[in-house]
Formats: sequence, C-alpha cells, structure tokens
Amino acid sequence: MPSHHSNPSVGNEAQFGRIVTNLFLEDGWKVLEEPREKNVAPDFLMSRHGKKLVVELKRASEGRKDRLIPLLSQAALEAVHYSRVIPGHPVPVAIVGANRIPDSIAEEAKQFIRERVPEVAIGLLDLEGLRLFAGQGLESLSSARRPQSHLRPPKVRAPQLFSDLNQWMLKILLAPRIPDAYLSAPRGRYQGASQLAEAAGLSVMSAFRFVEEFSKEGFLESGPGVLQLVRLRELMNRWAAASQRRVLEIPMRWVLHRGQKALGNALRSYQSDQSMQSPNAADQFSSPRPRLCLGLFEAAEALDIGFVRGVKPYVYLERLNAEVLKDLGLSGDSGEKEADLYLRIPGNRESVFRGVVRKDGVPVSDILQVWLDVGQHPSRGKEQADLIWRKILSSAFESSEP
Repeated sequence: MPSHHSNPSVGNEAQFGRIVTNLFLEDGWKVLEEPREKNVAPDFLMSRHGKKLVVELKRASEGRKDRLIPLLSQAALEAVHYSRVIPGHPVPVAIVGANRIPDSIAEEAKQFIRERVPEVAIGLLDLEGLRLFAGQGLESLSSARRPQSHLRPPKVRAPQLFSDLNQWMLKILLAPRIPDAYLSAPRGRYQGASQLAEAAGLSVMSAFRFVEEFSKEGFLESGPGVLQLVRLRELMNRWAAASQRRVLEIPMRWVLHRGQKALGNALRSYQSDQSMQSPNAADQFSSPRPRLCLGLFEAAEALDIGFVRGVKPYVYLERLNAEVLKDLGLSGDSGEKEADLYLRIPGNRESVFRGVVRKDGVPVSDILQVWLDVGQHPSRGKEQADLIWRKILSSAFESSEP
C-alpha cells in the first residue's frame, strides 16, 4: 500500500510551514489568512501591534552553504518585491529551513544576507531545533539547538478537514475531472502546497494545512510529485456528511408580483451591474457587493440536470444587505408559508462563490455544491443527488486518472 507521503518534500514543506507558523504565534503574532491577489501570493502575512511582515519560506534539500545562500537570497528578493506591492509595505522576511544546518553555516548565511540587504529580516531553522533570526526585532524568535527529545510538540489547532478554504482546494483538485460548464476552477497539476496555494489564490499556510490534513486521512498522495486525490468515493461521502450543518435560511417575498422568469432576470441584472464595476486589486476575490448565485434545485435545473419540481427557489447571498435586497426587489417581511424563495447565507462562502458558473448571465452554484446541498433536502433531495452522481460525478470519479 503506498505511503501517504510518497514524496518526502511534500511532508517537509508542510512541516517547515507549521514550524514557522507556531514560532510566530507563540511570539504574539497573528497569521493573516486573507485571500491573495493574482500574482501577489507571499507565503505568509503576519501582524502584531500594528506592524506587518511579509514572509517568504524556502526549503533546502541540504544544510550546505551553496544550498542555503542562493535560497535565502531568492526568498529575500521575493519578500522585498511583495513588500513593495502590498498595501502598507510590510517588513520583508526571508526564511530557509533544512533537515539540519550546522551553526557555523547558519551564521555565515545570515551575515551574507544582512550585509547585502539589511532591510530584510532573516531566519534559518532546522528539524533539530536550530532557530536563528536577525533583523527587524525578530531576534526574540531565536533559540539554541536542543536535542530532538527535548523539543516541545507544536501547538496546533485541531484540524477541520472540510473548512471553507479546504473545500475550495478540494474543488480545484477535482476540477480536471469535471467539465468547465459545471465548475469554475483552475485546472492543472500541482507539485506541492506552494503551487496549489497559487492556483487557489490562498496563503501557502492554508495549502500546507490542506496537504497535511488530507494526507494524514489517506485521501491525498503525491506520485510522481503531483498532488492526487485517492479513495474518492469515501472522500465524497465524508464531505457530504460534513456539509449537513445548519445554514441560515431566510424566507423572502417579491415586493411586486413577478412571473416565472423574475428570479433569473433579477440575478442577471445584479450580475451585470456588478461586472460593470471596477473593483480595486485587493478586492479581486472579495467583491465590493455581496456575491450571490442560484442554489440547490433551481441550480440543478439551470445546469440541465434538474429532477425535482415545485420546490421554492434558493439563492445564496454572501451576507445580508438591505441595498441588495432592494435592488433584487425582495422583502423579508414574510413567514415560510408566504415565501416566494429562500436566501441562504453560507458559512463556506469562498467555496460556494469561487466555483460559481454562469448560465445565460445568471450565476449558478457549481455541480459539486449542488450535489452536497440537495442530498439531505426533504423534497426528494436524495433522488436529485443520486441523479447528479450517476450522470456526472460517478464516471469522472471512478476513473483512476482525470
């Protein structure tokens, strides 16, 4: 049976990311997990007492000087670049990790960079306890090498396998198996957490956690260096079970009497108005106006896989907003019996809205989201989910290669 860490670099990459995260957390820093802009995806953003850091982390295959200094230089250059383009110009930090770094070589590498780019803070660390930091007040993170048996286990949060961002990364890894018409997501092959983070528009730390958690559960392998999901049917069952949390649903009525096409016209008009705006670069993944899309059975119908009729429509809305409801022509002054439709406010908003597809100008939940959402619905939801599985998902997931 193949190991879940058949590529050691994947496990080491995640391990060094975890070490860096815990070092900064224990020193009072907050790790910012905000979505990143395209082409601006540093490994970590940290903040404490109004001060921000942008951190680039590299892993060296060996602790030799000719390995460490080039990687540390590259990390420094990338950190300086990100510092210039990120609002607020956070302090650049370059870190390199290896299995073992001799003290003398770590000191030499540190001095090499400090003499040439003194504005960059430097960090070197290894799996035997070396922690050497210099510049910008980060010396407090340094500690002497200790025997492995004396190292404290890292303080980590209990993993949440199907968190919002993890679900989005799952969709990205599944995307090559699913036609574009059913899911909007990057389609590629990723050799580790860094490439996955870039494709997902997320922090490398988020991707580190994803790779580590899904590898431990036996759902992710990396053969030959490429991240690959395995045991897909079991994975999908676990995902479906984890998706049955209660979602805030709000009954809504049309302010004026509307016809059958009212909902599609309202969403199409809203989407058109939104696309005409020019959001700032920082808003590429978080639109100035709340995102929305068709959900559940109405979405299945829009994707030409509808089966259940007569259920009131569901619309996902990123957050409640009185102006948006007014633009859509909706009123919340109704009980369930009088409702024309239901608004759903998702807890996993990035996963829901980043995968949205557009049908005739209307934003529609992707096929994976529809399958997850309808499965436990009392109005023949299981039959709708089974139809989606049979006609679209099963053939894609049961093949060994996408």
